[in-house]
Amino acid sequence: MGALSNIDPTAVAVWASAVVLFALIAVLRAVFKLNFSLLTVLALGLGIALSLVFDGQVDSLNLLGNIYINLITALVAPLIFVSIISSITYVGSLKKLRSIGLRSVGWLLLTNLIAIVMTLGVAIPLHIGSGVKLVDDESTAGFLTSQTAPLDQVILNFFPKNIVGDLSGNRVVPIIITATVLAIAIVSVGRQKDVSVVKRFFEQTKDVIYKAVGYVVELTPYAVVVLGATSTAATTSKADALLALLSILVLGFVLNIIQAFVVNGLLLKFVAHVPPLTFFKAVLPAQTTAFATQSSVATLPLSIRQLGTVGVGADVANFTTPIGTTIGMPGCAGVWPMLSAVFTINALGLGYSPASYVALAVIGLLSSIGTAGVPGTAIVTATTVFTAVGLPVQLLVPLVPVSNIVGMPSTMANVSAAVTCAAIVSRQTGEFDEGVLDSARAGRHRHRAGVVVSPAGGAVAAPVVPVAAPLGAVGVAASVVASPVAAGVGAAHKPVQPGFAVTPGLSLTLHQSTLRVQTDDDADDAPVPVGACGISAHAATAKAA
Repeated sequence: MGALSNIDPTAVAVWASAVVLFALIAVLRAVFKLNFSLLTVLALGLGIALSLVFDGQVDSLNLLGNIYINLITALVAPLIFVSIISSITYVGSLKKLRSIGLRSVGWLLLTNLIAIVMTLGVAIPLHIGSGVKLVDDESTAGFLTSQTAPLDQVILNFFPKNIVGDLSGNRVVPIIITATVLAIAIVSVGRQKDVSVVKRFFEQTKDVIYKAVGYVVELTPYAVVVLGATSTAATTSKADALLALLSILVLGFVLNIIQAFVVNGLLLKFVAHVPPLTFFKAVLPAQTTAFATQSSVATLPLSIRQLGTVGVGADVANFTTPIGTTIGMPGCAGVWPMLSAVFTINALGLGYSPASYVALAVIGLLSSIGTAGVPGTAIVTATTVFTAVGLPVQLLVPLVPVSNIVGMPSTMANVSAAVTCAAIVSRQTGEFDEGVLDSARAGRHRHRAGVVVSPAGGAVAAPVVPVAAPLGAVGVAASVVASPVAAGVGAAHKPVQPGFAVTPGLSLTLHQSTLRVQTDDDADDAPVPVGACGISAHAATAKAA
């Protein structure tokens, strides 16, 4: 704001250019129907180009980037809180909850272990860091050390102390624990008393929050333009200082990209049985936003939203993905700490035995528990590892600029691992919806709450009736709209059959657990997942427009 008040010509030109790019994105969205994923990637490219055109003088755009991050981060805590309560009370089974929780933690830690082993397996034979002279900066090292916490404090921080403080501070693990305990209490009380009012409150609150998340998420392509520009400016400003550290910079990028797409792609194909290309196309907006913001937490609402477009169950998406912002994190807690350690060991000429490297790997894995999903996490985690194995922390100081840049692909790898683990857990717990996945393969992502329509095209009000089989794999509760005949409306109205065309250009399809209304109108091409993006727990009746 200060740049604008001083009428800085460069700042004015930057803002004018940004407005033009925003208008271009709006036109591509409205006129050319460019889908959300491609639009987000294109926005990142436009942001990088904007920074290069103005030689990195884009600091005035920080205001817009920070506004977006603040908006989406503000929704993270309430999103996690109500989503977990709503999901658990819907599932109603502690056995199933235990299965989802243990599988989530197990797979998240496994992805980090894979990243650690891969990094050590590449960095050690390449002798990364050999011959490099590192500057001993004890003053800055003191600051880095102050950012770490002893193990007992890390464990203590897992547990809630003040729910208001946890919510305001976006402390993910305490929020998850509080929400889980409260949801279990609701389920337990519900066995003796009617708690439908409480359940309905959290369900409807979830719908409202997801609607708000949807509004903010729609701003993502515009925000990525700004964030891409400012991130590129910060990177190019450090270029001269990074030439000596080019090897670790390049290797950091390569390993994180391999982790994000190759490792997770193999897990998706052979464990989750999901086509990697279809999956990555769906979650690409979340990966792109993670790359630009360097924050898993800020990307969380978008990650959950996009998971719904490939069939991941809402209860799993709402539980596993938040945990992935603080446990596992193979980019920031796997690749970078190990790469930094090997780099420093070789620079100092230390003789590390295989047993020492095994110990390093174990410490790296443990340090990934409780890692914060915010910018700067990688260097803090590396400091924790260095302290634990006795490496001089002050030698991390020259790597701080590299860490800031590698933080972009590292965060992308973190988010990729979280959504991949959610897909795996959803598959293994029977919460994956093949119908939604089939639609994603065909490029159709517009799922809406169902409506009951008469053959003449008019909407017919019908009561919601319970069914024996739950439809919760994609967040739709165990109730569906009864057909007019079943509800006793009359013989004039026939029940809608799967694929039955109700009006020209409108069809209603019942595919497994997904009730869809599809039209020929392509006005809204943004993916709207069932159950993970605010669709009500009941298939609602609606009036025809």
